[in-house]
Amino acid sequence: MVHMTKAIGFNYRYDSDYQERIHLLERTGFTGVFLYSQYAPERYIDLLHRSSLTIESLHLSYKKMSGGKSTDARYVNVLWEDTEDSASYVDALIGEVEFAHSHNIRTVVMHITGGDSPPMANSHGIVNIERVLNACVSHGITLCLENLRRLDYLDYVFAHLRSDNLMFCFDSGHAHCMTKNIATFPWDAYGGKLTYLHLNDNDGQKDQHLIPFHGSIDDWEGVMRQISRQNPDIGLTLEVRSTPEMRALYTEKQYLKLCFESLSRLQSLFGG
Repeated sequence: MVHMTKAIGFNYRYDSDYQERIHLLERTGFTGVFLYSQYAPERYIDLLHRSSLTIESLHLSYKKMSGGKSTDARYVNVLWEDTEDSASYVDALIGEVEFAHSHNIRTVVMHITGGDSPPMANSHGIVNIERVLNACVSHGITLCLENLRRLDYLDYVFAHLRSDNLMFCFDSGHAHCMTKNIATFPWDAYGGKLTYLHLNDNDGQKDQHLIPFHGSIDDWEGVMRQISRQNPDIGLTLEVRSTPEMRALYTEKQYLKLCFESLSRLQSLFGG
């Protein structure tokens, strides 16, 4: 079996000490992690640098936060405005790109809409996203746009901005519960830009970030076959979050073992 990197989001909702979490990830067999800007990565990034784990990517902010809690989960929609809020938000995103650069993180992931009814796609959004893209280009960082509820906004951005640094991150959970097209996902539109994965499962109704094979995605073989056709060199990355039920049933070590086993199983289907 071909070797594939196996990574996981660092914030999977077990309340462990950061150093112990890193040790658990290493002992389980993970090769890397990705970080969320909104979960204060400056608190643990130096510990990660001293570990064997690669920091694969940084997920840029898309919520409005106050006191560590989200006050507006769809704040990202200000991207499509020409306002002080949009300018301030883009400045903050560029600051996060600078943070990635300072820590040698070569990929950032970005949402461009929130919810079902963002503002109409327009030139203000293109200007704002291009500012973030230009910051990425200047540092040799890949900007991956993620599939959410509205694929037409992805189409709009990819039609108006062209860059080798502008690529695509596929989220299996979003395709399953948001656009409900995981079996018929339009790979012809995005496959050529596929650079990064957020692999997770759900019940088809809510974005639960379950471990693959613990939700209702019933054709992981087909999903992995399609991914392998688009990018046979891609790494496998989980974006999972433990539920209270999972935390009651499993220790963190046991939970991570289930996560790693799911990636091994997905790897066995890769290329299928």
